[in-house]
Amino acid sequence: MGESHSRISAWWVFPISAIVWWICGFLPWLAQLSYQVTGVAQASDTAAAGLLPLPFTADGAVVGLVVMALFGGVLAGATARLARSAGAGAGAAIAGTLLAMAGAGGASWWLAARETVPGDAMPVGMLVVTCAAGIVGLGAGLLAGLGPAALRGVALALPVVLVDGWFWGFVPGNEVSPTGTWWVLAVALGIAFGLTVDSRPIELLGWLPAAGAVWVLQAAGPALLAVQENIWPGSALTEDPLSAVAIAAGKIASAAIVADGHQLGAWVVALLLGAAIAALRLSREAADESELSEAWA
Repeated sequence: MGESHSRISAWWVFPISAIVWWICGFLPWLAQLSYQVTGVAQASDTAAAGLLPLPFTADGAVVGLVVMALFGGVLAGATARLARSAGAGAGAAIAGTLLAMAGAGGASWWLAARETVPGDAMPVGMLVVTCAAGIVGLGAGLLAGLGPAALRGVALALPVVLVDGWFWGFVPGNEVSPTGTWWVLAVALGIAFGLTVDSRPIELLGWLPAAGAVWVLQAAGPALLAVQENIWPGSALTEDPLSAVAIAAGKIASAAIVADGHQLGAWVVALLLGAAIAALRLSREAADESELSEAWA
């Protein structure tokens, strides 16, 4: 009862989701631009030409675009939970995120079309990558915010394995690229596991599909890097973008059945943290129900 009163109108979710997708999702890119302006990091050719809302250079930008657009989409989709009505909140979050994509992508494409970026930039292809990753993230965010407890961890599996690249993007001069940082994975995975529980201990079983999804998708970072290495203007992969799916799927499939690169130690920390978060949520639910029953008595 108290939670529903504390929620906001779906009209507010619309601008919030748009701001969250770009400002929060692409915060590492904005931070790098500020480093270059202030002299903390060396300015690239793209930065010297002017501000681009999205990093549209072909070299080293594909993985960063995927990670930031996906992460922003997850956060924007989750803002639907702020609304009093789940349906209205979801609609507002979708509309706001699509508006942000159109605005940031259109502005970047227009600037790139004016030849303010290096010749190896592929603005149309980068725009497609941004939109695809953003929509995937938006779907995951909506499911994480409004879906059943058993599916929340699954929805957060891909963002969890890519989030360390987002954090590394804040290091001056560093690209947004997943490097398999175990403690970032452990914290993110623990939070995702903890969110799979709503009010019943049986919902802890939601950890199982979430854990399986994370195990498989831990190869997503290397798969994206393998795709990026084969992208440049005129390359075979650029001429046939569907082959990128085959490369990524092959990398993920081969890594899904072996223990190498899965950072098993991080899973112990993640499970302990997830159990602590789940216990806290269950205890809060029990306390709220107790207070409600006493109020009705």
